[in-house]
Amino acid sequence: MTYQSYHPTVPDNDTDRLIELLGVTNNINEAGYILPDGRLLHMDRSNCFKRKNHLDILKLLPSFRGQEHSIIETDMIAFMAKEQLVRFCINGKIHTAVKPTSKQLRKLYSVVTYRSNPFDVIISNAAGMTLAQHLISGPSMSALVKIFNEYSSANTSNFNEDEFSIEQDEKYFTLIFRSAMKTVGRMNKKSKMIKIEPLYKEATQLFMNLIKQSDEAQLQ
Repeated sequence: MTYQSYHPTVPDNDTDRLIELLGVTNNINEAGYILPDGRLLHMDRSNCFKRKNHLDILKLLPSFRGQEHSIIETDMIAFMAKEQLVRFCINGKIHTAVKPTSKQLRKLYSVVTYRSNPFDVIISNAAGMTLAQHLISGPSMSALVKIFNEYSSANTSNFNEDEFSIEQDEKYFTLIFRSAMKTVGRMNKKSKMIKIEPLYKEATQLFMNLIKQSDEAQLQ
């Protein structure tokens, strides 16, 4: 007698792991993320005893368990970019870290166009820097496409100044990304040489502007 061996499917990536753990749903009120293929990740959003927030689901993944620091917003945004997820709240928030797929756009259109409440759209990059923010209500598909064309724009340097600050000592100006409370750049006051982390290169001009503002404030 022969037996057929059974090999359970092993998730290929973190999105597959989350689908295996949480499942997908057709109920927009239960969803927290829109997957690249347009499906909705089930997060029990309407169940006050079982619902998960957007940071909670990262704690389910091996790559986040046991890390030294607690999971913060910028960890989630980097994860969204890696897995190409759209963060979604039916009560009025859409958050992206990369350009949505065509299937994600169609899902967004089918959901937000016929709802009366407005949606706050936050467009971030993988580092967590805010590129743009829009308030939309009943948008057309062309309006949605235009909003997310920010990712295709040649001008992606209009970052939110409030997300950054500078510190200085005798030798250096230091650029702090406040959302992650981390140093991302430094300028030598004497040589004017700038070193900045690759993910934050596009904030170089903002760094220079903040230094100029600091110099002008000291002269007043």
